[in-house]
Amino acid sequence: MLDFRGKVVVITGSLRPMRRQDVIVFLEERGAIVQNYVSTQTDILLAGHKQLDLFEPDKRSKKYDAALSRIAEGQVITIFSEEEFFNFVKKSQS
Repeated sequence: MLDFRGKVVVITGSLRPMRRQDVIVFLEERGAIVQNYVSTQTDILLAGHKQLDLFEPDKRSKKYDAALSRIAEGQVITIFSEEEFFNFVKKSQS
């Protein structure tokens, strides 16, 4: 089971089927600190679905790229897909 207590979480992209505000409330109720930007304090990046860019299909969000850069520099950031996150949400509800 994931422990979000005291973890700094950043969300990028849309998280279907939940609204972003519902995801933030879910995380904060479990002790997470939700930020709008990747920083030296970031522990977790929730990478939601992104709108596909037909001209640049591999284009990632700035937050995702920032997380990858920090990981390359040695910072430990766990990246969860929306699917992994929602599997966790489902398990926590049962």
